[in-house]
Amino acid sequence: MSKSLNGGLQPAMLTACDREPIHILGSIQPFGFLLSVNADWMVARASENVEKFMGMAHAQVVGQSAEACLSALLLHDIRSRLQVAGGMGIVERLYGQRLRPGGSRFDVAIHQSGREVILEFEPSGGEPAAPLAILRTMALRVERQATLAAVYREVSRQVRGLTGFDRVMVYRFDEDGAGEVVAESINHGLTPYLGLRYPASDIPVQARALYEKNYLRIIADIDAAPVSIIPALSPEGAPLDLTMSGLRSVSPIHIEYLRNMGVQTSMSISILQGGKLWGLIACHHSTVRHISLEGRSTAELFGQMFSYLLDSRAKEEEAEYDVRASEVHNRIAIAFSDPAASFRDMPEFIAGVGDFISADGIGVYCAGEINLSGVTPTREEFLDLVRFLNKTAAGRVFSSHGLADIFPPAAKYAAKTAGVLSIPLSRVPRDYIVFFRREVIETVRWAGRPDKTASPPASILNPRKSFEAWQEVYRNRSERWSKPELRAAESLRVTLIEIVSRMSESAEASYRASQQSQEVLIAELNHRVRNILGLVRGLVSQSASTTNDIRLFVNSIDQRIGSLARAHDLLSSNNGKPASLHDLLRFEIAAYNELESRLILVGPDVLLPPKSFTAMALVVHELVTNARKYGALSGRDGIVTVETSLDKVHNILLSWKESGGPAVLHPTRRGFGSTLIEQLIPFEMNGMSKPKFLPAGFFLDVLLPAAMAEAVSGAAIGAPVHDAALTPVEEAALPQLLRMCLVVEDNLFIALDVEDMLRSLGAGKVVIANSIAEARAAMSGAKFSFALLDVNLGSDNSLPIARSLIASGVPFAFGTGYGEALALPEAMTNTPIVSKPYHRNALMKAFVGMVRRDTEVPVAEGH
Repeated sequence: MSKSLNGGLQPAMLTACDREPIHILGSIQPFGFLLSVNADWMVARASENVEKFMGMAHAQVVGQSAEACLSALLLHDIRSRLQVAGGMGIVERLYGQRLRPGGSRFDVAIHQSGREVILEFEPSGGEPAAPLAILRTMALRVERQATLAAVYREVSRQVRGLTGFDRVMVYRFDEDGAGEVVAESINHGLTPYLGLRYPASDIPVQARALYEKNYLRIIADIDAAPVSIIPALSPEGAPLDLTMSGLRSVSPIHIEYLRNMGVQTSMSISILQGGKLWGLIACHHSTVRHISLEGRSTAELFGQMFSYLLDSRAKEEEAEYDVRASEVHNRIAIAFSDPAASFRDMPEFIAGVGDFISADGIGVYCAGEINLSGVTPTREEFLDLVRFLNKTAAGRVFSSHGLADIFPPAAKYAAKTAGVLSIPLSRVPRDYIVFFRREVIETVRWAGRPDKTASPPASILNPRKSFEAWQEVYRNRSERWSKPELRAAESLRVTLIEIVSRMSESAEASYRASQQSQEVLIAELNHRVRNILGLVRGLVSQSASTTNDIRLFVNSIDQRIGSLARAHDLLSSNNGKPASLHDLLRFEIAAYNELESRLILVGPDVLLPPKSFTAMALVVHELVTNARKYGALSGRDGIVTVETSLDKVHNILLSWKESGGPAVLHPTRRGFGSTLIEQLIPFEMNGMSKPKFLPAGFFLDVLLPAAMAEAVSGAAIGAPVHDAALTPVEEAALPQLLRMCLVVEDNLFIALDVEDMLRSLGAGKVVIANSIAEARAAMSGAKFSFALLDVNLGSDNSLPIARSLIASGVPFAFGTGYGEALALPEAMTNTPIVSKPYHRNALMKAFVGMVRRDTEVPVAEGH
């Protein structure tokens, strides 16, 4: 049996695992309890542990009316949620509910399963820590990433920050069902899994089916004994379907699998693309870590948002790809509009096909004649391949990236033809155009040898115990044919068949038809893109119906609100005093990391009071966004110059000038953004705003009244501190100071931000500790060159760590939200203080101050 990328697992083994009925195990995890009620709202089943939570014996609950077990108010809310759900497959939730007046609070999950309604209760996790604000921040951080690899990495970081798990992975499935870890965020000291592959059998078929329906799965404690649901069968003899259950117990096979991995608690969040399971956000913890229902709901909603973002980006790429394919189709149609054209000349006509179907060679078989170009089999080998293609499904595109697996004679020439994609040129499978791809030797790093062993009887499957990296080499395979390429090939097949039927028509008629086809395709693409955008908005709107506060979240995800949030951060860091226009410009353009160097500031900085600053933040956001999409920042060489000056009566004159970008045309319509740019400053600040759409670039002249803004004489207050010239000794000392950094911070989001800032300033290694114990453990095994200490660590503070650093001679700075007026012990009064929220420039200022304070101290020695 030939190996495939699922690790060569024997079919019998895979089938045994796939048959396990994991959705009807008849038990739940013990961190909550379950009631099932029938159409008459009588309790039909209950988990055995109801007495622990309800104070009523199991026999007193089953067979009773729901009114006898639960308060009337709770039942009213439960029935209302069922009405909102509107049918099967949707889980509604209530938080902080009392089963009876004066009782403990529980979170409740409600869904319909067959003829029964399942009610799952677990102790409430308490008041949420601003989940809507957290989701807004998480979503914005993911959306601003420029590449998919960066998106995956940020998703793993954000989910780890939200949940606190030791390890969070983004796990993507391939076409064979095997999975690969494409991003990972882990605690310091753990072995990384990034880049490792896992066989398809690790997540069997029925588990994947559940992930497509139930978007979040938690296993709170692998050692917890499952709790039975009694009675196990209904009067009709049916078990309870727990597909949508959050408490559903765990397969013993999977429990053993997690135990072999050293995982005590796990959580998985589904990632869907086009309604199909694309992958998982997999969370692991080495000790018991329970996440409340409300926390899991937040994580689940983030997973859905990421799914739609991923789907939207994929659709945009497919739309661009389809437009290019349509252009090629158009060229082919025009070329064959000549009655003298022949399919024998196909390679000459389809030179442009390589733009959307990459191939090493092309072969055409038409009317018994063969035409080959590029890297191909010999004429005899190609003819033999055509005979094989005649046996495949008639009138369809055929593809394989492992031709030798299904056509053994191809193994002789796999080095030059390991993969094929064939397109029939007529409705009878007789004439073809065939694309060839050469062999690509593939080396796969598996997380353990991907095989399993069965013990008698063969239907009993033992999970594998080894997860050490194991390498396997695959031959006789080409690069896979992508879904867009296969879709393009099918579209090309339709085009070619149409050409056959119209070969004798005039060139003009052929051109009109192809042009119309292109316009229809583009219109359809535009329609689909609008549908995608509408779908994302629909997700948010539907989410709003599940809680009274969710509409705040709908508004918060708007980009302009995000701009206001950034402006608020700047105002907060300035203690509500007038804030810097230069800082605002830098902060807004920093959302596009690669563009910071293309902002030129000329003239004095400008201080804006909070009201003016908020209005200006909206205007600056629109200017930067438009420049990024359509103006100077949309290309490689464009720059934006912002010049400030004073008129005779001390009004501020501000000029926004774009240059080096594409030619500017006067817009044919006015959008909301244009209205903000032109009218917000006159309305809010009694100033003037005059846009100019010049061919060389977009210009905006702004007048800010002296009462609304104040110029700052001398150096700009927001200028990067590292622009000041350093002496050679200081230049040499700074890298040594950043050689190995310790960050003590109990908020993971903040710690990850600081890590990124330190690395951008040239830091070598950065170690994060969230407590005094973790910091001491890190210091015992490493010699740090610098440390940043959050003063307050929950109920403790970092002063003991500061004393240890002083004793060791390690330079450090304090981070705090109390500003520079922080009261410190006398021995630490000269310690630099960096105010929260942290900014890169503030950190750099602290470093330069340290170096200049005592450049003769050999910072790197012994630390």
